[in-house]
Amino acid sequence: MPLTRSQRTLDDDLSPDFYAGRKLGEIEQALLWSLLQEEPECPSRVLLDKAVHRQIVIAVSLRHVNRWRAARGLNRRPGRPGQADGYQPVSPGAEVVRVTPHVPCVGVHVFAQWLDHQKAFGSVVAQLTQAVEAHKQTHPDDDFALLHHRESTVSHRFQALFFAPLLGIDHLSEFDTREHALKTLIGRGYQSATLSQFLGQLERVDAAESLMSALGADRAGPIISVDGHMIAYWSRRSMHKGKITMLGRIMAGSQGVIAHDDTGQAVFVAYYPPDIHVSQVIVAYCRQVAEATGSALFVIDRAVNSVALARAFDDQDLGLLCMLDDNEHTGLGSFETTLMDTLEDGTRV
Repeated sequence: MPLTRSQRTLDDDLSPDFYAGRKLGEIEQALLWSLLQEEPECPSRVLLDKAVHRQIVIAVSLRHVNRWRAARGLNRRPGRPGQADGYQPVSPGAEVVRVTPHVPCVGVHVFAQWLDHQKAFGSVVAQLTQAVEAHKQTHPDDDFALLHHRESTVSHRFQALFFAPLLGIDHLSEFDTREHALKTLIGRGYQSATLSQFLGQLERVDAAESLMSALGADRAGPIISVDGHMIAYWSRRSMHKGKITMLGRIMAGSQGVIAHDDTGQAVFVAYYPPDIHVSQVIVAYCRQVAEATGSALFVIDRAVNSVALARAFDDQDLGLLCMLDDNEHTGLGSFETTLMDTLEDGTRV
């Protein structure tokens, strides 16, 4: 490409004369010129860093350096600096110690690839498909979007809900307001309205019952701990035990009963109205947990404090460990005990 008359190359002037200016002296200009001889396409910012390594600090702005280069015809082509042929960023045999990924949430992407290799979502989609077909047979007059979804659509929308917490999304509305890597994970993005409708349609086909076997733990521990959480719809915080009331009225809310095994893995959850005492549903709830997990020994610290409930558990072949109310026993005389030892202070064990 021919050069304009105002543009010069380094070969045109091997020994230029430098004159001290108001900002750049002769030494600074000579240093910049020598550095540009070694690498003509060097960016100005890198050029100043190289000068610092030579123990010479050039206290001028990048704009002034660019003007100086343009005046001497040393300015590089616009755009990012290219790499020379045969450029090797790492010398042969060198150990790579750090990699900066260009994909956000790279750990989630690796996890997604592992799940895809394990075909982890296949059983979930199969269960949902069965639930949809069962709903079509029992409610032939119903007509909503989920009843016509392809398996790929169901899989993508379920994966969007599954990966949302891993992407830092706490509420569905954040799909519309925050940047996230969902499109690079599953190949498409979703709006919160679409996923909200999908959740509502899953509830219509009673997907929770169908997915319990697919999403539950494969092997629950032998001991199950049961606890309840009272949550009001107008608050994001768990409430105290008891009815959610305001001015003597029962307010809208939910009562979540959650079961964990002895490793801390949540194995079952169910929701009940806040005005129903847990003692009225706990036996049927534990029966469901036992059928789903195979564990039949439950530890409950609240709501189950009577001998009558303990007998109800025994009638269902369920084990129960709880604290009885004071009016339910009269000390050790109410229990079958075996003397194991007597301590030095006289305490009988």
